[in-house]
Amino acid sequence: MTNHLPGDERAGQKAWALKLMAGGSGAEEENEELRTRFSAAAPEGERLCACFSDEELLALLRAAGEKLGRSPAQGEVHWLLRDYLRARFRNWPGALRAAGMSRSAGRGGVSVQQAAREAGEVDQLLELVRTQAAALGRMPHPSELPEVCRKLSKRYKSWGQVLEAAGAEAAAAGALRKAADLTREEGRMLDELRTLARTLNRPPLRSEVEEGLRTALIQRFGSWRSVLYQIDLEPVRRITPFVNAPLHQNQERRRGLHRSDLYDCHYRLLRLDRQTEADLEQVRALTLQLGRPPARREVPPEIRRRLQKACGSWSNALFQLGLDGEADG
Repeated sequence: MTNHLPGDERAGQKAWALKLMAGGSGAEEENEELRTRFSAAAPEGERLCACFSDEELLALLRAAGEKLGRSPAQGEVHWLLRDYLRARFRNWPGALRAAGMSRSAGRGGVSVQQAAREAGEVDQLLELVRTQAAALGRMPHPSELPEVCRKLSKRYKSWGQVLEAAGAEAAAAGALRKAADLTREEGRMLDELRTLARTLNRPPLRSEVEEGLRTALIQRFGSWRSVLYQIDLEPVRRITPFVNAPLHQNQERRRGLHRSDLYDCHYRLLRLDRQTEADLEQVRALTLQLGRPPARREVPPEIRRRLQKACGSWSNALFQLGLDGEADG
């Protein structure tokens, strides 16, 4: 393996890294200088890793698996690919899972053919989740799909991970429709909800709506997400929905209640004052300059503090720009 170091151009570095990673495990003892410079823990390596999309890294992993005829062990792929996959997907089993490959890696692992069959079964189960989300117009609860939970419990740790893998958020939103021929009372109830949203400057949580009004609206429109859709709003979204809902459910356990706080949430602000608009434009410009959303430390402290106060969190500030981004209903 060559010890030639790539230049500073991002495209050149990425092409160099792609060639390196596609070459297999290689002679690791010859790469100490490169490992120090381009590991995911090093600043330059962190920037290089950010140049790759999840799918680009996973494609390289799948290619390695196809050559071997099974899921590769860590030592059977190039150290750079291994390092970036573990940084992106937390650990090796997580990378294999994301690639749709068996986590039984190495010579005694599952064959590519068997892994493909298992992946097909998982896809069918995820399709059931998408179908349920579309039918309900909201994120389905794990208690509504117990057989899916049982079959996916070895692949995913929580119901939230299942929902994300299935694309349930998009399926639920895509099935929403505006109700026609509203009665005068229904129009009045929706106007009351609009007034509350304007006061809060965001979509209301269901817990913030008076119980009688909330119950009547959900009975009429089917779900809280559908209620908000009638007035052109999206619900407050949990960044990690059902994070504490394991797939092994105790039948005697009470169904979990929806949280009534804004921690770990994304939501659209209905109005932006001039200062917030200007601060968000600064972040947008910095994003274009970096080629990625900036980390907190890369934003001037005064701008970061103002945006965190105006938007509730730094993550939600990025969400206003469409840079980051489940739901209260």
